[in-house]
Amino acid sequence: MTALIAVWKVIGPILTYCIAIPVWIILIAGGWVWLDKTSAVRAAVNKAVTQLVAGAELDALNATLIEERRLRAWSDGKADEQRKIADEERSARIDLETQLTLTDAEKKEMSDELAKIENSPPPADCRVDQQFLDGLRNK
Repeated sequence: MTALIAVWKVIGPILTYCIAIPVWIILIAGGWVWLDKTSAVRAAVNKAVTQLVAGAELDALNATLIEERRLRAWSDGKADEQRKIADEERSARIDLETQLTLTDAEKKEMSDELAKIENSPPPADCRVDQQFLDGLRNK
């Protein structure tokens, strides 16, 4: 027992030295934390927290995936709509170009026919009276 008193006289002042809390309380708290790491309750709590966090992460990833799929479907719909509009526009341009080509061909054909008529001499017995000529000018 005297040895215990001698040890207490050396260690006692160190253990009872007060900062704001005695050092022995800090040592007991540290020991509790160290022992608590190996306890079954702590292991069960850590496992439950890990599963809870993993479940929340999976839920968040699933929500993100659903939103990305919804956005993808919307953008695919818009792309199909734009593609349809572009196809209609392309078709309309081709039709217009065809009509312009036909109009140019008809115009050339009519101008050739007019030139042919202008270049051919009128028949000798072709006569137009003045009243008919005036009627053409008025219309």
